[in-house]
Amino acid sequence: MGRLGSTYGLKGYLRVQSFTEQPENLFDYSPWFIRRRGEDWREVQVEAWKPHGDTYIVKLESVDVKEEAALLTGMDIGIKRSSLPALSDDELYLTDLIGCTVIGLEGVNLGIVTRVVDHGAAPIMEVSPSDQTKGEPQQRLIPYVKGPIVTQVDLDAKTIWVEWGEDY
Repeated sequence: MGRLGSTYGLKGYLRVQSFTEQPENLFDYSPWFIRRRGEDWREVQVEAWKPHGDTYIVKLESVDVKEEAALLTGMDIGIKRSSLPALSDDELYLTDLIGCTVIGLEGVNLGIVTRVVDHGAAPIMEVSPSDQTKGEPQQRLIPYVKGPIVTQVDLDAKTIWVEWGEDY
């Protein structure tokens, strides 16, 4: 849903990078769960938040000084899936792509989606080699653009088909 950024001020505030369609929507959800990659999620409560320039800053409960906030920099923000609104049949959440096998041109297995990040123009799928990946194993960054790049997604089969060659 987002990521905690650098500290702001001396009272424990952090900058926030929101991955929601409308950035301020991140603050509609409670509680938040935070973690570093590879660690367990831990629950936190938002004490206060406010817009700051073209971004947002947040104060989490029990984080009262800059040094405590600094320990949280770079942590991912998640929420309970049950908190999300229901989707129509042709919609999906980007997190649903994680774990899907990516099939490229000529049926080549490009790997498995391990992460999806959204930096604005288009979400980017991080695709890591799997046991079935042909050729030299390499991590790929593939834009999630329906139509020209992503041609089909089957979440039941956990498979994504893309117009992407193994040599891209």
